[in-house]
Amino acid sequence: MPRKTVCQAVNVDTCSSSPDNCPKDCNHDLVPDEMSSLQKCLACGGPFAPLKWSGVRCKVCNQSWHKKCFVRKNEKVAEHLLLVYSEQCSNEVISSEEEYVPDSTADSDRSLDDISKPPIISLKRLQNSEASTSKSRSKKKRHYKEDYLEGDRERHSEAAESLTKDGISTGLLERSEVTAKERNPDAVANISNARVEDSSDTPSSLKNKTYCYICGKLQTKFTRHLQTHEKTHADVARVLSLPKKSKDRMKMLTKLRNKGNHSHNSEVLASGIGSLKLRRTAKTNYEGRDYIHCMYCQALYLRRDLWRHVRKCSSKPVEANSEVGRKKVLSLASMNESAQCQQISPGVWKILTGMKDDEISSTVRSDLSILQLAQSFFNKHGQDPTKYDYIHQRLRECGRLLLMLRKDFSIHTFEDAVRPANFDVVISAVKKVSGYDEEKHCYHTPSLALKLGHSLQKVNDILHCRALMTQHSTLIKSTQSFKTLFAKKWSELLSHTALTTLNERHFNKPSTLPFTEDVQHLHRHLEKKTELALKELKEHSSPKSYSELCKATMANVILCNRRRGGEISKMTLNGFQERDTSPLHKDVAFGLTKFELHLCQHFSRVELRGNKGQKVVVLFSPDMVNNITLLMEKREDCGVMAENLFLFARPHCLTPFRGQDCLRLYASECGAENPELLRSTQLRKHVATLSQILNLKNHELDQVANFLGHDIRVHREYYRLPEATTQLAKISKLLITMEKGSLKSFQGKTLEEIEIEGNAFILCSMKELDLFLANVEKSITLG
Repeated sequence: MPRKTVCQAVNVDTCSSSPDNCPKDCNHDLVPDEMSSLQKCLACGGPFAPLKWSGVRCKVCNQSWHKKCFVRKNEKVAEHLLLVYSEQCSNEVISSEEEYVPDSTADSDRSLDDISKPPIISLKRLQNSEASTSKSRSKKKRHYKEDYLEGDRERHSEAAESLTKDGISTGLLERSEVTAKERNPDAVANISNARVEDSSDTPSSLKNKTYCYICGKLQTKFTRHLQTHEKTHADVARVLSLPKKSKDRMKMLTKLRNKGNHSHNSEVLASGIGSLKLRRTAKTNYEGRDYIHCMYCQALYLRRDLWRHVRKCSSKPVEANSEVGRKKVLSLASMNESAQCQQISPGVWKILTGMKDDEISSTVRSDLSILQLAQSFFNKHGQDPTKYDYIHQRLRECGRLLLMLRKDFSIHTFEDAVRPANFDVVISAVKKVSGYDEEKHCYHTPSLALKLGHSLQKVNDILHCRALMTQHSTLIKSTQSFKTLFAKKWSELLSHTALTTLNERHFNKPSTLPFTEDVQHLHRHLEKKTELALKELKEHSSPKSYSELCKATMANVILCNRRRGGEISKMTLNGFQERDTSPLHKDVAFGLTKFELHLCQHFSRVELRGNKGQKVVVLFSPDMVNNITLLMEKREDCGVMAENLFLFARPHCLTPFRGQDCLRLYASECGAENPELLRSTQLRKHVATLSQILNLKNHELDQVANFLGHDIRVHREYYRLPEATTQLAKISKLLITMEKGSLKSFQGKTLEEIEIEGNAFILCSMKELDLFLANVEKSITLG
């Protein structure tokens, strides 16, 4: 005969500690016991595993509970009570056929004073004993976990108060709180915020259940339960018609499980109350906000682990990119869960998924006005993929402003922000975001303040149009009043100071023209880089060698043509292939010199869209054409996607190389004295300014301006010789003639034609020189 284990019964002299539905006048005498499958846990209901299950039973009312269920319902007291008899029962594993013979005579009358001083027993020992007992009875391991969220603070405090009123000592309550904190160090103080608890606190019978997506009930035998819906739902009938244990059947059953769990989890995350059904349980505790659903299979994972799952997700479409990074995965998943994002077009969806997943992008996705602003930008610039970064920037600016309004001013939408009463609040938020200094009356980022003003006007117009279409009279009045206030007060309160800050930063700035020697250094360095990259690509076709030749060729084209980096980057493959290769017209060639005819035969000409939509020209030398032709031949071998239509395409993506980045890279390597000046903007200014030295005629200036893509007015106003040089070299000649009284002798001459004899301006003494320079400086300042 096997030896029976005798455990002491523990008396709890309180009604408030008993679980729900127990007799109110029962003083529970708890004993460990094994119940049949017909008996149910009074806390969680059941049904349970077949045959027998272990738990605790009251000798008085004959009610049964799981150990964990009783601890969870009576966390303050029952945890210590169970620790007492768990220590006595942990030395021997009880067979499923044996019965407990409780000996309640020794300790059944033990007082609460004795209970308030329980022995110090580790929870790990209790968990080990429970694991060893359940291991002998378990038949099948289930893979679907479920963690419980904490209840609200009021319910927790009421339970503690009731226990205290019934005579439980304060020391017992304090020790229970310490034990809970040791077991869960990451617990949040505010219990009203939903979080996921340790899986060890969840009954195993509940972990194995799945929520039905049709009826919403928690089911243990999910496949058997689906048979009740087979006649009314076609997808269920399709799954059940497949052969049992087949891969297709298991895959479709997993989808249906995830569908029901996703519906349940969405409600829990929205309300903060209930249980989360996890696909995989973490070892430590996390908040509910730390979990997110997979955008393909709808299972719930930790945000930090989602990218690993997505790489191997069986529900992921074949056309989906298999090398999506962590941040892109979180953006896709967040967009999939956002209710507002379901109302936007696929193009805007694609733009928003490219944003970094952080607090700002979450704010952007949560506001309908910002999403409609994104739709407006896409309608205008959607045909140009290179403008997507510009759209990202504008949306994040609005997101930063709205985030500031939410945190500091309790304004949660732009619809509330455009109310006339909140105009001063919006001004304060814009100043705070832009870094306004009250003492110095200047902005840290003045351009941001100006951009936010333009965005607010656009958002206000969007809200006004929406109000007109929905006939929302209150919103119509609000947007009209905001527009009036903006026109009257915005410049006074914000934009004037921002523009003043910008203008003051341009004072006393040094000349930014590059030196000719530095330009020559860059030319020679690019020639060497191009030769090495060309040789390597011919020998070994790899993405690295392709990228090197592509970047060197792009930088060379920008440098030779003095083009904007963005214009060269956006050049398409078709635009280069369709270049004009027809011979020069004979009548036109008759008026050209031999050298000019040779140049026409030497260079190739490609037209493309420049700034403000105007046509600009790019000239290619034969070496450039040969390099680009080789790049076009090696595109497929080097991993360039067929969907990438740009001439200087990057491997394994749909975007081109950035011209400014390529030029900056080689400028820093060429050994120039001032590499920071070798940029496309400074190079364009260099050729336009030095052309003034040649004293070109008006029609010649027009030709230079058209080639550079300049407005002739801008070219004449801004791309002259540097202002300091003009004042010192040209205006000073005029001042010297006035100083010497010889102005009449130069009547009818231009500043270039005025020549002063070498000894005419040699002054007698240093005192006279100082006086002359002071007069010149004063005249320049006044002029």
